Amino acid sequence: MPDRTPHSADATPAGWAVLSDMDGTLLDTESTWLLVVEEFVRRYSGADDPALVSALQGFDLDRAAATLRSHLSLEMTTAAVADELDRRSIEAYAGGVSWTPGARSLLAALAAARVPLALVTSSPRHWVQRFAQTVDLSVFDVIVTADDTPRTKPAPDPYLRAAASLGIAAQRCIALEDSLVGATSAVAAGCTTVVVGAGKGVPDTLQVASLIAVDVRMLRAVARGSMPS
Repeated sequence: MPDRTPHSADATPAGWAVLSDMDGTLLDTESTWLLVVEEFVRRYSGADDPALVSALQGFDLDRAAATLRSHLSLEMTTAAVADELDRRSIEAYAGGVSWTPGARSLLAALAAARVPLALVTSSPRHWVQRFAQTVDLSVFDVIVTADDTPRTKPAPDPYLRAAASLGIAAQRCIALEDSLVGATSAVAAGCTTVVVGAGKGVPDTLQVASLIAVDVRMLRAVARGSMPS
């Protein structure tokens, strides 16, 4: 996976960077993950629990497993829950994954503008490697996964690591996120954060309906502390 020479704000033409979440933000994978969780809850509790399933949006495998084990009073270990979620998710993704609307063209435009890019995900690295067989993730200078930091989202660690790996201060980075968990992480790291998805209402963030509404001009204006007219 990418891990290239760090940039510096002075040496980078853009002077800023974009750090993006993966599941639900760039790739249409979040709904598949939540379906896996939904089926797990139904299998072990005998009932649906939409609130519990929705609450796990943006969670990494271990945190989701611990939450499910506690909430459902399961006798199996957290590791066993995580293993089952992992196996069933990989099975669900077997048919491949696709970009969310506007994601692929936005990444291409940012790369063409020489804006440093980092992927910051709560998914394990082997999921990212699997997805990379279907979609081209080579545009990213740095990829930070759940395997790469002691604490995952909503802690700021993943975004701080991504910014440091690029050699650019987090305060000069724009984060793209689609969940409260992820946005909390990015904001805590000091990133200017754009939340994708209408009606998310995440505090201290900018809101857009989809990545179709985002382009290099808009992000450049945000990086300069203003919004384009």
